[in-house]
Amino acid sequence: TCRAAGDGPLARTAALSVPGGTMLVLAGYFVGDWFELAGAVVLTAGMWLVGLLTLTEVRQGGHDRPTRLLLGASSLVLAVSMVLALSWALGEAAGLPRLPVSWMVATHGLLNAFGFALCAIGARLRLRPQPL
Repeated sequence: TCRAAGDGPLARTAALSVPGGTMLVLAGYFVGDWFELAGAVVLTAGMWLVGLLTLTEVRQGGHDRPTRLLLGASSLVLAVSMVLALSWALGEAAGLPRLPVSWMVATHGLLNAFGFALCAIGARLRLRPQPL
């Protein structure tokens, strides 16, 4: 993200909050559900920043149509999939209704794996310099 978006404050925040939020979520399994929710909030904010920065890159142009579509899809999927993560973490912490874990795997997990990660990797592979 920092390489593509430039080393600005938003890119650095995203680069730090994604692994930081992931570690907080992991710690929440041992510390408590509210700690896990805090991690989900940090992680979601970071992922949304990644999506925003990627959409900004797409709008600036310079990429072919398939690459723009892959980058756009990866960004937009994050908006949906991370809402699912937040709602699950909030439900877990506050005792509110939430999707069962099997549904989280089938929705949040698959969206992140295929909609975000696979599309982003495909786009980045298309953008890397070709060997001479």
